[in-house]
Amino acid sequence: MNNRMKIFKGSKHFRLKQVAEGVFAAISVPGTGSVGNAAIIDLGDSTLVVDTFTTIEAAEDLREAATFLTESPVSYVINTHWHSDHTSGNQVFTPDAQIISTFATREIMNTFGKSRLAQQLSNPEPIYQAIAEVEKNLQQETDKKLKRELQWENASDRLYMDSLPNMAYTLPTITFDEQMSIHGRVRTVHLLTYGGGHTQSDAFVYLPEEKIAIMGDLVLSKHHPVMIHANPYEWLTILDRVELLEVEMIVPGHGKVCSMKELREVKEYINDIVKLVEDAVQSEKSIDDISVPKAYEDWYFSTYFKSNLKKIHDLIKEQSLLRTAEKAPVS
Repeated sequence: MNNRMKIFKGSKHFRLKQVAEGVFAAISVPGTGSVGNAAIIDLGDSTLVVDTFTTIEAAEDLREAATFLTESPVSYVINTHWHSDHTSGNQVFTPDAQIISTFATREIMNTFGKSRLAQQLSNPEPIYQAIAEVEKNLQQETDKKLKRELQWENASDRLYMDSLPNMAYTLPTITFDEQMSIHGRVRTVHLLTYGGGHTQSDAFVYLPEEKIAIMGDLVLSKHHPVMIHANPYEWLTILDRVELLEVEMIVPGHGKVCSMKELREVKEYINDIVKLVEDAVQSEKSIDDISVPKAYEDWYFSTYFKSNLKKIHDLIKEQSLLRTAEKAPVS
């Protein structure tokens, strides 16, 4: 297997890292249209792929890598959650592979995800305008790290738009609610969900023998967790439960292969920014004045920090309104 990895011609979209015999992480190269990470698992008589990147071209390279490394067809694809950087390449693997997700993830893809793609196909202009706007702002950006990140994001957005005309939204064909196991000739993998944290429903892949977890965006390595569709409080509960499993190595949704150390860093990040927002609300200060804490200054996805603060602020306001409504006398 090692030899096959050495002679694989490679891909501009990802770098392969072998994390165990027959288990490979496909780590996204920034700015290439892959955006999220993926994984390849040799089951012995078939192959399983976890997540499918943002563009068709990146997904095609992933399929080629998977069949080359394992010498078996891809029979299963797992979508850890519904975001497009983990699902847009699904079409490349069908009809040969069964696509698997949680029931809730498929429901979101079948409603919101499908209609969003239809809207993008019928009216792509707003996305092109947003890309042009970022391009213009880049000329004035003086922060080198932020400039590089924005360049990567814009490059990936352009590649997504190149893929868009050929995109066929491809839904999961098998769903589960709590857990599901796939038994291959050489290994068994467990698909688990503890609910929704990063999104309304998040799944991950657990290989107990190898003590490996492929976590999707529940864990990011040295990247700001993305909270646009998150419930940070549930996210923390999910990560607490993952800590009870025997896990030594993690393939994160973004960033390099890591360990439980990075999972705990994600927990610290969520706790830290929840406290920052709570303190701002308590002292009646604007969240616009909150800067990225020193511990996270070097992390990527820094463009999401402000939207993370807003998400938590909105949740705190929502909870406050609910408490007020519960105390109000019934007329």
